[in-house]
Amino acid sequence: MRSRVSGELPDGGRYENTVFQFLTLVWGRVTDVETMEDLQVLERALDVVEAAGVSEAAAAPITDA
Repeated sequence: MRSRVSGELPDGGRYENTVFQFLTLVWGRVTDVETMEDLQVLERALDVVEAAGVSEAAAAPITDA
């Protein structure tokens, strides 16, 4: 799947990124999801959001561990 993500940033700029997701299906159930996006674009947007006072924008990634 390919999707385009966009939205307004707190500084008036725009966040725009393209996300690709690859799903593995086994007997009609999703068993694996691999997501690919430009992380540098995401990081710059999160820096803007953090500078606007949203501390969660700098939080550690969520992991399965």
